[in-house]
Amino acid sequence: MKYFISAILVILTFSCTSTDKDSTTSFGGEIINPKTSFVLFLKDNKVIDTLSLDKNNRFFNKYKLLNEGLYTFIHGNEFQYIYLEPADSILIRLNTWDFDKSLVYSGKGSAKNEFLINLFLQNGKEEKEMYQYFSLSEANFQKKIDSLLNNRLKIYNDFSTTQTQISEGFKKLTSTAINYPLYRLKEMYPYYYKRAHKLDKSPLISENFYNFRSEISLDEEDLVSFYPYQNYVVSYLYNLSYKLKENDTSKNNITVNILNSAIQHIKLKDFKNTLLKKIIINDFFKSKSTCSINNKALDIFLKNCSNPLYITQVKNLVDDSRFVLNNEPLHNFEIVSYNNTNSTINAITKGKNSVIYFWSTAFMSPEYLVSRIKYLENKFPNILFVGINMQTSTEDLTKDPNLKLLDISKQFKLTENSYALNYLTSNYPRTIIVNKEGLVKNGFTYLDSRKLNSELRKLK
Repeated sequence: MKYFISAILVILTFSCTSTDKDSTTSFGGEIINPKTSFVLFLKDNKVIDTLSLDKNNRFFNKYKLLNEGLYTFIHGNEFQYIYLEPADSILIRLNTWDFDKSLVYSGKGSAKNEFLINLFLQNGKEEKEMYQYFSLSEANFQKKIDSLLNNRLKIYNDFSTTQTQISEGFKKLTSTAINYPLYRLKEMYPYYYKRAHKLDKSPLISENFYNFRSEISLDEEDLVSFYPYQNYVVSYLYNLSYKLKENDTSKNNITVNILNSAIQHIKLKDFKNTLLKKIIINDFFKSKSTCSINNKALDIFLKNCSNPLYITQVKNLVDDSRFVLNNEPLHNFEIVSYNNTNSTINAITKGKNSVIYFWSTAFMSPEYLVSRIKYLENKFPNILFVGINMQTSTEDLTKDPNLKLLDISKQFKLTENSYALNYLTSNYPRTIIVNKEGLVKNGFTYLDSRKLNSELRKLK
């Protein structure tokens, strides 16, 4: 993490760390290389303020009687957490080109947030490294988990000795951030052990391996927007569902099992709706060939989700996937280049095996998008890869250091009345494969699909 703080932030820190009789909480900062003109400030996934950037890309506001707890700020397509207590005066500084690693906090209450961001970064690094250990025996895997836990507890103890007072709320959040990613790895262990050893069934797990389950709740209202908690709950539901499939041949559909597990075990309405949507969309995008929906799973989702917006989004996604038909000519649609030259998709792809990928940085990081396209273009040099920005703003492509690496001659935008908008109603990215005769070979897949390479190899 880079510890550079601009002069203005230092001045603001001194000015807003003084005692405030009304328990006013302050939040502000500076965004380097901003993606938009504002920062969203949220509590429990609900926007409570929109903070506009000034001419120097700074923002600031004060809040009276703000409750202690976990908040979120969003800029562009990225977000991060911030823990606030009454009378805190937090200032942030970050560079969007390296969002998390460049994030610096200052002001009263900054120490706990610096601790959290460093813990998040450490968690992410350690989780990637742990995948190589899923092949270990249960006992040796547990030793790896214990080692990680001891390291994290040491970091927390070092932090706590420098703090005069740590609230119970922050202790609870920190405990979740430390433990739940490790609990998640333990929930994932049987599945990945089975894959590593190419077994027909998951290994037998001792009873005490999951002793921690007796100490946790799946309905912690103040944690449901916290990703370490949310990700654990999802992994727990998946583990239950795979075990159910292995023990009962009539329960062979994992997605149906997971949906039913969420309905059975999650009582908080909003949290249940969020999980149901995540499960059904994940199933849709992970289908083995052309993206399709499992009708039984869809029925369960529609009957049990009470969020009208989520229902509309899922229905739109299903309708979008059915709009473009395989082995039929792709309906022509208008596009415009980044030098504002109008064209059509048929004119660009005529006589060429082509992959048309509609992208949005709201769903995929610029770094991953560029690396994925570069990989595919190198692997399939005789296939044309055409990128179409689904976002209304072109700022990302022209200014982002990663997106600049894309070949701009193969990048386009949609016109206001483009026919393609008919099958982009869900706003989710999609990929269409067209052969050199102009016939659709896959009307709805995605850049992440495990089957994409094999489908592209089939193109003559």
